[in-house]
Amino acid sequence: MLRIWLAIVAITFILGSPLAIRRLDGAQAALAGVNELARQAQDALQQGNNEAAVRDYEKLIQLKPTVAEYHLGLGVAYYASDRPFDAIAALQRALRLKPSLAQARYYLATSLAESGRCQESMPLLRKDAPHIADPQLKRTAEADGLKCAMALDEEDRALDFLRLLQHDFPKDPEVLYLTVHVYSDLSTRASQRLLVTAPSSYQVHLLSAEALETQEKWDEAEAEYRRVLALDPHLPGIHFRIGRLILTRPKTATTMADAQREFEEELKVDPANAGAEYVLGELARQSRDFSRAIDHFSRAAKLDPSFADAFIGLGKSLVSAGRPVDAVPPLEQAVKLQPENPVTHYQLAFAYRRAGRAQDADRELEAYQRANEKARKNLLNIRSAVTGQLVPSQTADPPE
Repeated sequence: MLRIWLAIVAITFILGSPLAIRRLDGAQAALAGVNELARQAQDALQQGNNEAAVRDYEKLIQLKPTVAEYHLGLGVAYYASDRPFDAIAALQRALRLKPSLAQARYYLATSLAESGRCQESMPLLRKDAPHIADPQLKRTAEADGLKCAMALDEEDRALDFLRLLQHDFPKDPEVLYLTVHVYSDLSTRASQRLLVTAPSSYQVHLLSAEALETQEKWDEAEAEYRRVLALDPHLPGIHFRIGRLILTRPKTATTMADAQREFEEELKVDPANAGAEYVLGELARQSRDFSRAIDHFSRAAKLDPSFADAFIGLGKSLVSAGRPVDAVPPLEQAVKLQPENPVTHYQLAFAYRRAGRAQDADRELEAYQRANEKARKNLLNIRSAVTGQLVPSQTADPPE
């Protein structure tokens, strides 16, 4: 009991001495200074004054080197200053001091990725990116994961990150831009592998033909398609492509006959090709052979019940053949399939008028005008977005 009382007296004496009081006051003042500096550093970071934040956090670390949060703050300040390489050491130090500091892991992953150290960052990004709460950091981490996966030729993981981005940010312009380039890059890589692994395959000639067609090198493209047929005469879709190519390139005296022959050959190979039936129907309609056009359009619509253009072509051909009453059902089906398409409403209104159904014709003409106005506004908005200029409104002529 005496020892306890003596200890209490000793502590009271020490704490009550002038020297102890001065030391306590000095410690409190130092702590207040550290807290003020920490607040100042955080404010600088939040306000985007990143260089000031770097200086303040460096001072804090000199004063309190074992506080993990100060190393995290320095790492974030470096990263925000576009200095991801400098951020790495600070973030690693923060994690050594406090392994549970999730923010340090998140920023370390992105800093490693953006410093070109994808091999090190990938495990962190795969583990943490789906769980980041902050939207901006989440998008950055997922995009870094995508880019690193592509750089490491890890295509499956790249697609995993792309799916994350598309799920989390489906309308983000940067995500859409990345999507375009990733699929383009994957396509190029697959093409290169095809050329290396199977240089004499028909698929190589098919790729070459498609590339030449996009360059409008019609004769060279057709030659490549012919090489495909030489390797596999029964391959579906090739005669169809040649026929389409013939109709696309500059017209000659034999264009229609040449194209018709290719689409007919396509149907010998693939009798279920609704597209070939449709084009043959359109060629017949343009030559005013309405009976043959009706046959082809009817088969196209039967082969593909969702093929709205086939129903439109059938309706137009029936009207032209003097059968407006028969034209109404396929055109009504076209309206059901494409209610926003002005052409479907106009053609149905025309058929109603010819069939003596004036009230129905007026209703469909109003629907055509609404759909046409909506389509016109959408087109103007697209043009304005592309050009950055307001496009004057125009009066669209009704469809054929």
